[in-house]
Amino acid sequence: MSREVGMTERFQIFDTTADTGLEIYGTTLEKVFKNALKGLFFLITDLYTIEAKEEETVEVQGKDWVDLLVSWLNELIFLQDARGWLFKDYVIEKLEPYTIRALCKGERFKKGKHRIKTLVKAATYHQATVEETPQGYRAVVILDV
Repeated sequence: MSREVGMTERFQIFDTTADTGLEIYGTTLEKVFKNALKGLFFLITDLYTIEAKEEETVEVQGKDWVDLLVSWLNELIFLQDARGWLFKDYVIEKLEPYTIRALCKGERFKKGKHRIKTLVKAATYHQATVEETPQGYRAVVILDV
C-alpha cells in the first residue's frame, strides 16, 4: 500500500513481520518530517476526515536525525493515544540538528466522524534510517502496531 501526495510529498507503507513500516521521501528534511506525520496518520485514520481547525505545538529533541524522527513519531503517537489528537498537517517553527518544533494542525478524535483503522503503539529504532539521496532524503521507520 502506498500513498503519494504531490511530487515532493511522498511516503510508502510496507508490511514487516507483525509490524508496519513507513518509507518516507522528501526533497528536504522538513518534507520528510511532514510526510512522516502524514504517513502515520494515514495509517491511523482517513486523513480526509480530519479538519485542520485546532493547533498544538509539538517540540522534540534527539541525538541525531534518526533519533529525532523516531522521537517525533512517538510524540505524535502519544498525543493521539493519550489526548485523542488527529493531525493532518503542520508548520515547522524550528528544524535544526537535532530539534523540531512544529505547530501541528488537526482536531481531536470524534466518534462517528473518525474511524481508527490501525492502532499504532510506537515507532521503533529497528532498521530506522534517514539518508540523503540524489533526489533529497529517504527515511525508514518500523511501527509497532
